[in-house]
Amino acid sequence: MGSLSLETEKILGRIFSENSIIDRIKDLCLLGSRFSGSESEKEAQEYMTSFLSNLGVEFDEYEFEYQGWERGACKFLIIDNEKQEFPAISLVLAPSTSFEGLSGSIINGNGGSETELNRIKNEIPGNIVMVHSGDTEEGWLHRRIKYANAYDFGASAFVFANHNPGQLFPTGSVRSNRIGEIPAIGISKESYEYIKEKLSRKKELDCRINVNNKSEITTSKHIIWDIPGEIEDEVIVIGGHYDGHDIAQGATDNAASIAVILELTRLFKEFNVKPYRTLRFIAFAVEEFGVVGSTIYANKVDLSNVVAMINFDGLVGHIPKKITCSGYEDLFNSIKAIKDELLYEPIIAKDIITASDNYPFMCKGIPNMCVYGEKPDPRVGRGWGHTTADTFDKISKVDAKLSLAYALVLIEKISSMKEIPRKLMESEVIKILKDAKLEENLKLLEKWPFK
Repeated sequence: MGSLSLETEKILGRIFSENSIIDRIKDLCLLGSRFSGSESEKEAQEYMTSFLSNLGVEFDEYEFEYQGWERGACKFLIIDNEKQEFPAISLVLAPSTSFEGLSGSIINGNGGSETELNRIKNEIPGNIVMVHSGDTEEGWLHRRIKYANAYDFGASAFVFANHNPGQLFPTGSVRSNRIGEIPAIGISKESYEYIKEKLSRKKELDCRINVNNKSEITTSKHIIWDIPGEIEDEVIVIGGHYDGHDIAQGATDNAASIAVILELTRLFKEFNVKPYRTLRFIAFAVEEFGVVGSTIYANKVDLSNVVAMINFDGLVGHIPKKITCSGYEDLFNSIKAIKDELLYEPIIAKDIITASDNYPFMCKGIPNMCVYGEKPDPRVGRGWGHTTADTFDKISKVDAKLSLAYALVLIEKISSMKEIPRKLMESEVIKILKDAKLEENLKLLEKWPFK
C-alpha cells in the first residue's frame, strides 16, 4: 500500500482497537426503520445532529417536500377449491384497492421483462401479473421496471415475489416521488413457488388483493456537514442514505454506511485531520422512495465546486468491496491506478448504478462512484436487503471495522489525487447511458432528465 498520512495511520490503529463502529450501527438500528415520514426518521435526524453538535461540527439541514406514503393493511387470497391466504405486504408508493378489493386471474410473468411479458400479452389485460425478483431473460432489471412493464401490458395489479428463500416478502418503491397506477404487493419465494405449481396444473387461478395505504405530500431533510480541506473550494461529496424500509432495521441498507460517515467525522475531529480537498458529508433522506431526496438536492443546489461524489450504499455487510465508476473511462482508470494503495484490493467496474444517490450527480456530469460490499454470489441480488431480515446481527465486527478503515483510506486517496477526472458535459453523460443501452429503461423509470 502506498504511503498514508500520519493521521490516517493513527486512525487505522484506533479503528481496530475500539468497537465504536458496531455501537454506532446498533444505535441507528435500534431507533427503528428510519422510514421516510416515520417517527424513527425524525429520531435518526435528531441522533445525527446531536452527534455532530457534541463533536462541535457545524451542520446544515436541507428540507424538501416529496410524495409521502404510509403502509396499510394488505390481504392476498388465492381462490381455488377454497380460499387460501398468503402473507403479503404492499410495495412502497403503490395505491390502495377499493374497499371491496381487486379480483382477477393471476398470471405468471416469470422475470417480468418485456420479452417475457410479450409472450403472454393476450392474457395480461385486466389480470394480476406475478413476477420474481431474480434475473430476467434480458438480465437484471430493477423492480420499478418490472412494475412499469406490467402496467404497460395492461395488468390490474402487480405481485412481486422474492427469489431468495426464507419466507421473506420483499418491499421497495414502484414509482419515484409519485403514487403508482396499480396496486402492488410483495410475497415470499415459498408462496411464489406454491402458486406457480398450482398454475402449472390448472389453467386459471383466481385471486383477490385488498390493500389500504395512505399518501400525502410531506417533508424530510438531508443532514450536511463539511470537513474543510486545504483546497476549500474543491469539494468531494461523500453520501449515503439514512432511511430504511418500515418492515426492518435496514442495517446493511443503509444504517451501517451512515454509521461509517459519522465515525469518520468523529475520528477526523479527534485527530485534527485536514484533508487535501474539502469533504462534504451528506446523510441523504428519501432514497428508498426512488432516489428522491438526492435528486431534488442535485437539481436545486449549486454543485459547481463539487469535483467528485462517493456514495456508500450497502458498504457494510460483505468484506469484498466493489467500486463502480458509472461508465466513466477516465475515472475507472484513475481508481485502477490507486487500487494497490487501498486497504485491500477492490473490484473496480465501469458499472452504472442508477438506483442510488450517486446517479443524480452522474446526471450533472460529476465523477461519481458507488461503493458497496460485493455479495459472494451475485444471483442473490439484494440478499437480506428490503426484507425483515436486514438486521444488525448480519454484520460481523471484522466487516464493520474493515469497512470503516476501507472508507477512510479510499477517501484520503481520492481527496489527495493530484488531478481528479474532469466533469463531463451533458452530451458525454448521455452517450455513456445510451452506449450502455439504459435510455429506454431510464425513461420507463422516469429517470431520464435530458431533453
